[in-house]
Amino acid sequence: MKLRQLLIAELNKLLAQRVTYVSYVVLTALVGLVVWGTWRYGLPHELQTALGDQFVVGGKVVTGPLIPLLLIEFPVAVYVLIPLLIAVATGGLVAGEKQTGTLRTILIRPVRRAGVLGAKLTAAWIHAAGLVVFVGVLSLLLGYIAFGPGDLVVMSFKGSSFSILAEPQALSHLALAYGLVVVAMIAVASLGVLLSVLCDNPLTAAGLTVAVLLVLQSLRLIPYFQWLQPYLLTEHIGAFRAALSPMINWPDIVTSLSYLGAYIAGPGLFAMCVFWRQDVRY
Repeated sequence: MKLRQLLIAELNKLLAQRVTYVSYVVLTALVGLVVWGTWRYGLPHELQTALGDQFVVGGKVVTGPLIPLLLIEFPVAVYVLIPLLIAVATGGLVAGEKQTGTLRTILIRPVRRAGVLGAKLTAAWIHAAGLVVFVGVLSLLLGYIAFGPGDLVVMSFKGSSFSILAEPQALSHLALAYGLVVVAMIAVASLGVLLSVLCDNPLTAAGLTVAVLLVLQSLRLIPYFQWLQPYLLTEHIGAFRAALSPMINWPDIVTSLSYLGAYIAGPGLFAMCVFWRQDVRY
């Protein structure tokens, strides 16, 4: 079978899973809650603190572009929820078919194992990218419907500072930021596929993917392991912040992209080597 046919088959499998649709429902609910909360209660506390009580602005502070910014800055979304949804989907790509016995049936046919796993990896990457793009597009659409157009106030969540981006500039910077998140989530998908190859149970693969991410995130917070920070996947998931300033920090973005590229290629190649030699007996 050609790689295109294998890829279409893998994408159809993802579309046939309930978890795929549940993922989009959960993300829709999250975006809706952020829009409702901003409409009901106004600016987040961090933005109010950054602006200060005496700050006066001519025009609207809460605008359409603010919503995708809040979604991308919300740690639970980028560091927990989206990776969790990716882990659940990728965990079943190989381990799930081992458990049901369908993988052995696929490999009996005249098809190369590299093509099978390559199609699964590509499908996982497309699914990961789709979740991020969905959040970005939906949050921007609902933001414009609820609050209309306008400039974007970018706050610093680690200090009392802010900057203002004109609307065209804000949209281009947000597009770059979400593009960086797409690359980071593709790296998470590669990790999920690797653990799916190594495990025989999809729940175990998904749980281990989340566990690895939590351990990496914990290492960032432990002073003894701060020297590891520049090399951790979870450190470069936050690369999008380099795009959310008037002057884009290109050196930091290039550095993060090089590490994320390694986190995409490394697990993918390792999974390919293991899958190539793996004895599927189910």
